[in-house]
Order: sequence, then structure tokens, then C-alpha cells
Amino acid sequence: MDNDAIKSNIYNFRKRHRLTQAEIAGLIGISVTAYRELERGGTSIINPNIVKMADVLETTPEELVFGYGAAEQGSDTLEDIQAQYGSRMRNLEDQIENLEKLVVSLEEIIASKNEIISMLKKMLAEQK
Repeated sequence: MDNDAIKSNIYNFRKRHRLTQAEIAGLIGISVTAYRELERGGTSIINPNIVKMADVLETTPEELVFGYGAAEQGSDTLEDIQAQYGSRMRNLEDQIENLEKLVVSLEEIIASKNEIISMLKKMLAEQK
């Protein structure tokens, strides 16, 4: 997650909660100027060296920032999710195709049984 995404998230959440910069600065215990610099991007929320620090510490930037890794939370990358979705869609399409074939087959069986029933009814009627 980069600083631009974070500052955008902070701004959007602040607006959603209908707070001014002064109100949120007071709530978190910093000056309005310090908060304004965070939201504007003048002060880096996540230092660009975080990636280097993570490499040195043999971890991920997410784990340093959030305290856990994406894998621990069961999060997949967008590509993983798209691949899983595509695979599931293909499986569902195959299942639908098989079910449609089954329906056609069952309809044919019903039609032939209806013919047999009809013929048996005629034979019974002729015997009376």
C-alpha cells in the first residue's frame, strides 16, 4: 500500500465520518498542521524505506505496517482471485452443460415412456 492510497483512504474515511481536519487532529492528538501534512502527503505515512527494512528483517512490508502478513489473513492476490473465479466459472459452465444434456436425455425417456403408456392404453381399450 503506497502513501497516495493511504492518504486517499484517510481523506475518504474522514469525509464519510463528517469530520474536519481540526476535529480529527484533536481526536488523535496532533496539530492541525501535522494532520494536514499527513493527509496532503507532505509527511510520509509509510516511509519508502519500509520495503528495504522488510527485506533486511526477512518479512513483508504488510507485516511491518499491519502486524500480520497477507497469507496469514487468507488474502490472495487479485490474479489468484481472478484465476480461482475463472476456474470456478468453467466448472459451473461444464456442470450446466452436463445438466442440460441430462435434461434432454430425461425428456426423451419421458417421451418414449409416454408413447409406451399410450400404446398400452390402446391395447387395453381394444381388449374390452
